[in-house]
Amino acid sequence: MAEHVWDRSRIHHTWDIDLMAALEVASGDVVHYDIPMAGDGQVALDGSFADCRFDFDTMYNLAGPMTVAGAEPGDTLKVEILSLETGAWGWCSMLPEIGLLPMDFPSGYLRTFRLDVDPIPFAPGISIPKAPFFGTMGTHPGEPARNVPFPPHRGGGNMDNRHLQQGATLWLPVHVPGAMFSVGDPHACQGDGEVCVAALECSMRASMRFTLEKRTIPCPQWRSPGALTPRSDSHGYHGTMGIADDLMEGARLAVRAMIDWLEGEHGLSRPDAYVLCSLAGDLKIVEIVDAGMWNVGFTMPLNLFAANI
Repeated sequence: MAEHVWDRSRIHHTWDIDLMAALEVASGDVVHYDIPMAGDGQVALDGSFADCRFDFDTMYNLAGPMTVAGAEPGDTLKVEILSLETGAWGWCSMLPEIGLLPMDFPSGYLRTFRLDVDPIPFAPGISIPKAPFFGTMGTHPGEPARNVPFPPHRGGGNMDNRHLQQGATLWLPVHVPGAMFSVGDPHACQGDGEVCVAALECSMRASMRFTLEKRTIPCPQWRSPGALTPRSDSHGYHGTMGIADDLMEGARLAVRAMIDWLEGEHGLSRPDAYVLCSLAGDLKIVEIVDAGMWNVGFTMPLNLFAANI
């Protein structure tokens, strides 16, 4: 087994089959990363949304592509997440026309956070535990040969699976020779759903082990080392339910109700309540089997609130 230190300058912004490999590793090797945040150089600590210079062509900084010797289409790449450490600060933003509720929040909005404490202060009496992970980890999907980094794909990609934390294992299908693995979009925390379109975006230092498995899986798979949400389960949850004939509409109803609760019960502004929903709240499909009507839940962990601890 060898260990490699990733060259921080070897960053790309699209899934592109023609990109030259920045590193080749052997099965069992460990790679140490230092990856800039999404929007690096486009957002400033303590800045406002008006100060941001978002460029979606270069916003996502992906370390890669990395090839694995001997990897062929039909194989599986095992990724063990050995360590994750956030940078000094991060940001979350609402962007016009994007997210679950763009019709409710038509204007841009930005919050920045210092990450040198844990939990992270959000508002008086409200703080969020750190739970770092990478929003994007994937092998090149093969088709299309070139694509933007935002949507997930059959090789993984921008999955935003917040449970891929330190100690977790991810298995990815291999679709192209060498696998062409890339990683980026580091997050300090996020709720299931990432409803306002952003998590707590930050830079990240990380170490991961890569192992080639000569077997085929139909889709990305993962394993958690323990309880999915050990830092948020201790004091229960407040939940809302959106019952509708469309899962997206159910999700909107549930999140709107949670925003109402955070505004009325905890005094948050509606933009801050929406951001908190993205950083700490969880969308859940509570029930999907009744013909024509489904129930989408949204839960907020009560241990965020000082009065409940």
